[in-house]
Amino acid sequence: MDNELIFVRHAKTKIDKSIPIENWVLTEEGQRNAKEIAQSREFDDGDILISSSEKKSYLTLKPLADKLGKKIIQIKDLSEIKRPDSEKLSSEEYIEMKVKIFNDRDFSMHDWETANHALERFRNAVNQIDRGYENKKILICSHGTVMSLYFAYLQHQLDNLMERWKSLKFGAVGIVKNNGVVRDIV
Repeated sequence: MDNELIFVRHAKTKIDKSIPIENWVLTEEGQRNAKEIAQSREFDDGDILISSSEKKSYLTLKPLADKLGKKIIQIKDLSEIKRPDSEKLSSEEYIEMKVKIFNDRDFSMHDWETANHALERFRNAVNQIDRGYENKKILICSHGTVMSLYFAYLQHQLDNLMERWKSLKFGAVGIVKNNGVVRDIV
């Protein structure tokens, strides 16, 4: 193990209520942000590139993968909290659901995955990645809710989830090494 896990929140997403949320793509600003990630020298020594199976996460890493000549490994369990049909919710209803799942991590409505289950799924995926490599710099592109949960969990801050999630920016970077936060994502 002894890997450096660099987490990046996907770039800004284009909301399109006509398609499932997991198929949303990046806005023009998000595309620029993805190119900026590739142009920064911060990730040039990355050994492994991993994204969730959601399109916006993959597209965030694509310019970097092209620059480095590397493939992106997609892992479904790094995806956002399962939220079927959430693209049909209004912005207010979506935020209301976030408040509910962060205040009661066992809450589920509209067939959403509970926050506790999402955290466990995400943690297991990250642990499996960490165990699968030795002394590597691994870039993981994922999503706001699951990364807010994960970083809060590692820092014993699960009582402050909504504030953490609200302050998490598109393209934010956090670093974990040996199950400890080296750089917070917020």
